[in-house]
Amino acid sequence: MSRKRKETEVFSLSFLDCICCGFGAVLLLFVLTASRKADQMDDLQSKIMAVIGDMEYEISLKDKEIERKKATLAVETRLAKDSGARLDETKKRRTELEDMLKLLLQQLAAIEGELGKLIDEKENMPTQEEKVPIPIPNPDRRQYLTGFDILGNQVLFLVEASGGMTADTLVDAAEWADKPEKERREAPKWKRVKKALKWMIANLKEGSNYKIIFFNKELVPLEVGFGRDWFDPMDPDLTVEVLNAIDDITPEGGANLEKAFAIVNELPIEPDRLVLICDGLPTLSDSYAGGGNQVMYDDRVAMLRAAQNALKLNLPVNTIMYPLMPDPGSAVHYWRLANSSDGSMISPSEGWPDI
Repeated sequence: MSRKRKETEVFSLSFLDCICCGFGAVLLLFVLTASRKADQMDDLQSKIMAVIGDMEYEISLKDKEIERKKATLAVETRLAKDSGARLDETKKRRTELEDMLKLLLQQLAAIEGELGKLIDEKENMPTQEEKVPIPIPNPDRRQYLTGFDILGNQVLFLVEASGGMTADTLVDAAEWADKPEKERREAPKWKRVKKALKWMIANLKEGSNYKIIFFNKELVPLEVGFGRDWFDPMDPDLTVEVLNAIDDITPEGGANLEKAFAIVNELPIEPDRLVLICDGLPTLSDSYAGGGNQVMYDDRVAMLRAAQNALKLNLPVNTIMYPLMPDPGSAVHYWRLANSSDGSMISPSEGWPDI
């Protein structure tokens, strides 16, 4: 009887062991590799977060720098605007000072021309025995003979700013009284008054000071800067402020010369020259009530006497009168006032001063 052949088993115990061991090794390798990759991912994530933190810190620094630059730009912009405004003001002042310089140069040229004529006349005069000069009893009156004396150390200008300073006649002045303040400030006669005042300021001597008080029914002392009321004519910036302040005065109402003269006695600094600019006899008075509702010529003469009595200081009164017609007798009374105070009185032509 033949023996059966034993069948060969493909999956024997040894083979399965090898397979399991191999699979276990692969699984172990996978576990070890995955754990290492997780550690690497954690390290990478930490590095990324650190980089992000650094970038956020740099961004915050940049934001702060941008805010600082914005603030600096705002300050510089404001300073640039202020500088532009100051530059415009400086240009305006420069223009005004250039106008004043032109005026002074014109006056200098006129003086030089007169001096040249006098020198030529002297050189062409025939030779003769020199005569003894005529003595002048009071040298201070010399300016009275030639024109006007404003060469004091403390010069006070009293400027009438009544409605009569807008025109040369009563009829025209009444028409101007109904116009707005801006137009009255540009009235032809008032512009002549302001021009004369500015011309005299430009001709004050070096080292002197001056004060301006406008008067109508009230007193309007001129003040500029920080309440300054005595001014140095050689200070260009201060002069510009004074000229601008003069242009802001509006003529209106009547004229109380008594109140203007009375304030002269109370000034802390006593003037040695008084320049009065007016249009004729006063129309208001504190001590003289008048004869009725209508102010007549005799009433105005009495008001002038009351004003003279109010002036206690002994100083020359130099008057520039721009007459308001019809008023024929005013010039005589102001001439008498000038004569009694060792002053002077002029009634300038329409073209004076030619500046």
